Amino acid sequence: MMKTEDYCFVCGKQNPVGLKVKFNHGEGKSFAELILTKEYQGWSGIIHGGIIASLLDEACVYAGNSLGYHTVTAELKIRFKNPVAPQEKIVVEAHAEHIKSKLIEAKAWIKNLNGTLIAEAESKLIIKEKTE
Repeated sequence: MMKTEDYCFVCGKQNPVGLKVKFNHGEGKSFAELILTKEYQGWSGIIHGGIIASLLDEACVYAGNSLGYHTVTAELKIRFKNPVAPQEKIVVEAHAEHIKSKLIEAKAWIKNLNGTLIAEAESKLIIKEKTE
């Protein structure tokens, strides 16, 4: 059985330096709204691409897991479209579909409140086990 200590960098409430993002999820979809602070920037005034990648990955996994499985990421392809500034509110969304017995494919994207696309991703998730 896969376990969590609630210490995930993206969603864990116990991680003192984590993002603590709260994802709503169900029926193959996930959604979160958040504001990132300057502690997560790379270049001055731009949130680091690794943070954006982590958010897209997490959204895909939440969407995949909402289909009734525990999954891990096998592949993540990201396209960065526009920068996001610290203190700018963003929306992260993902949709997942069960493709094969051990594979879920998901797509995720991040937009700002004006609807500008920040980044998008395609993910392949390996099913580790069915949830109880």
